Amino acid sequence: MRFSCLQYSFLIGGILIVVFCYSNVSLIFCPLILINSYGAKNPRPNSFPGCNMDTCFNTSRCAEMEDFRIYVYGWPYRSVFYLEAVKSSQWATSNPSEACIFLVVMPLNFSLLMLNPHPSILPHWNDGLNHVIVSLSDSWTQTGPRPVTIGKASIMASSLHMTEYRRGFDISIPLPGKVKCPHLQTLKPWERKYFITFKGTRYIGEREGSFRSSSQFRSLHNGDDAIVAVTCRHETNDKIRWWHPEEGAGCDEDEATFQKYDFRDLMNTTFGLAPAGRSPSSYRLLEILSAGAIPVLIADNYVKPFEGMIQWNRCLMEFSTSEIEKILSKLRRIQRAEMQSRQRYCLFVYQQYLKDDVTIASSLVQMLYRRFNGTLSKYKSALSNAKIK
Repeated sequence: MRFSCLQYSFLIGGILIVVFCYSNVSLIFCPLILINSYGAKNPRPNSFPGCNMDTCFNTSRCAEMEDFRIYVYGWPYRSVFYLEAVKSSQWATSNPSEACIFLVVMPLNFSLLMLNPHPSILPHWNDGLNHVIVSLSDSWTQTGPRPVTIGKASIMASSLHMTEYRRGFDISIPLPGKVKCPHLQTLKPWERKYFITFKGTRYIGEREGSFRSSSQFRSLHNGDDAIVAVTCRHETNDKIRWWHPEEGAGCDEDEATFQKYDFRDLMNTTFGLAPAGRSPSSYRLLEILSAGAIPVLIADNYVKPFEGMIQWNRCLMEFSTSEIEKILSKLRRIQRAEMQSRQRYCLFVYQQYLKDDVTIASSLVQMLYRRFNGTLSKYKSALSNAKIK
C-alpha cells in the first residue's frame, strides 16, 4: 500500500501546527501534529487510555497457538537498533495470521515521523488490540502518536514515566548505548581511575533534564576523582540561547571542561552518573554497565528498563533530582563489600539482558512472553475447568 503525502503548516500563538495528509485511492488521513515553541515548560506525562490485560487484550487469539509469535510491521515503519534483531529471531513471523502480538516501531526523530501515517491505518490494527507501539526515542511526545489515539494498544518505550505507566500492560525498554567499554569490566570498583564521572549535554530552558544546568549538579565536579563535564552545544540549546542569552550562563566555562576529558577514559570509574535527559531515561545507563561501573540514576518518575525482570536495586544507586547534593557523601560511605556486590550483579544484568542487540531483543521478547503467558495460563485453565463442568 503506497501513500502520497501533502503537508500544511501554520503558526498560532507560538505553536507550530503541522498537518500531513496521506492518501491512496480509498483513504485520506490527516493527523494533526503540534510542535511546542522552543523553551516550552516541561510537558505533563502522557495520559494513555485506561487499559489492562483483561480489557485490552484478545487472549483467545493467542491461546490456540502452538508457539508465541510476533509480527513486526514493515513499510512505512522501520525497525532500528535491537528491534531489528527481533525481526530475525525465532519468535518472529511474516504471516500475520500466526501472530499473537503485533509490533509497530515508531521513528526516532520528528522528520521521519512526518512521513509515517498513524498506526490506525494498519491492516490488522483492530483498535490496537494485541498491538504494541514501540518507541526508542528519548521523547515520546516527539515521536509517538497522541496518547488518546492509541486505542487498546500497549506501549513499549524507553521514556516511560511512572505516572503514565500501566503496570502489567506496558513495558519499559532501554535506550541503546552509543559506546561500549567491556575491557574495563575486570577492574574492581576501588581500582579505577575515577570515583564518579559524567560527560554529556547540559539542557537549558524549562524542560525535563534542565537540572543538568543547576549549580548542584555541576558542582559535583571537583576536577580530581569526580568529573562532571557538560556541553551546551545542542540544536535546541542553540535556539534558546539565541533568543534568551541569559539561559546560557556558564556555557563557555562548561565547554572548556567538556573538551578537556575523553569519554572512554571517564568510563574507568567506580560510579557512572546517568542523569535524566529529555525524558527520565539516559543513554549513559547501558554505557556505564558495559564498563563494569555502577550506574547512579538521577531521575524522577522513571520506570526502569525491563522492570520486574531485573532487580535494579541490587545494581544501581538512584536519587531524585532534589537529592543531588547528597550523592557524593552517600556514595563515599559505601563499603567495598557492597561495591563489589553491586558490580557483580550489574555485570550479570549486562551479560544476561543487555550486552548486544541480539541479547536485548531476546530480553524484550521474554518480557512480552512473561506479560502474556500469565494471562494465557489463566485463560487456558478457565477453559479446561469449563470443559470439565
